[in-house]
Amino acid sequence: MQEPQQSFRLEIPDAWRALDISGWHGSVLVFGAVDSGKSTFSKYLYTRLLSYRRPVGYLDTDVGQNSLGLPTTLMLALNGESKGFPPVGPRRMYFVGNNTPSGSMLPVLTGIYRLMLFAVQHEVEALVVDTSGLVDPASGGAALKWSKVELFRPCIVVGLQNERELEPILAPLRRRPGVRLYELPVCRAVRSRSRDERRAYRAARYRDYFGDARRIPLPYRRLAVFPDPKFTTGRLVALEGRDGFVLALGLVERADDRVVWLRTPWPAKGRVAALRLGYLRIDLDTFQDAPI
Repeated sequence: MQEPQQSFRLEIPDAWRALDISGWHGSVLVFGAVDSGKSTFSKYLYTRLLSYRRPVGYLDTDVGQNSLGLPTTLMLALNGESKGFPPVGPRRMYFVGNNTPSGSMLPVLTGIYRLMLFAVQHEVEALVVDTSGLVDPASGGAALKWSKVELFRPCIVVGLQNERELEPILAPLRRRPGVRLYELPVCRAVRSRSRDERRAYRAARYRDYFGDARRIPLPYRRLAVFPDPKFTTGRLVALEGRDGFVLALGLVERADDRVVWLRTPWPAKGRVAALRLGYLRIDLDTFQDAPI
């Protein structure tokens, strides 16, 4: 799977450039609403941290508009020998199975915790965490952001705020021990994307990933299948290894009482220990996603 094209030709706000990050280490959580430039800032910060820290990790937790992994997944990547973005070192992917954290917050937090432990095991000195654009308290945005803070404490939190959309989230963090909060303006040069553009981005990512996929039969009776073996056509599924991380994603073509036929680029490296079914189906021709 090819990486999305990355560029830092945008005009970086002076307030971002003025940050003294020479003493930053540990986890840095980046909060912002949709189209606030939070992914742009996360990549910018990651490249700057490489000048001070080694190794540096990048954790992409935006399950809808990922910079590193596929939609429906969380992706952790370490820098390895790279001096810029994207990282080229060790990676791990965790399957959430949905393109929004709403309704899937437990898998999101579980995956973040598992990936955080992997980063700790690799002695990452700084970890940039790019979060989703869900910030509405009524939709669980505040509770999700606070839970991430509790997982990563002590940590640095960067809030990119246009007006006061992050105020319900940031207000208690200003007084929370163990949290260093930096409040920055959004990047005005970031272009807003419509819902249709976001759907098209996800479809393009799926098309790129499954473009060279092959059809394989996979006996599933001796595998752990989560939540249950309802193999509807087009359903997105993760092939997981013994460590619970993703070996590959697949699309269901058909199934019987013993075997499921999947369209997947999995190169048959590593042993499949579990199948985790997602909450989306992908059109096998257009690669547009829709809820099950």
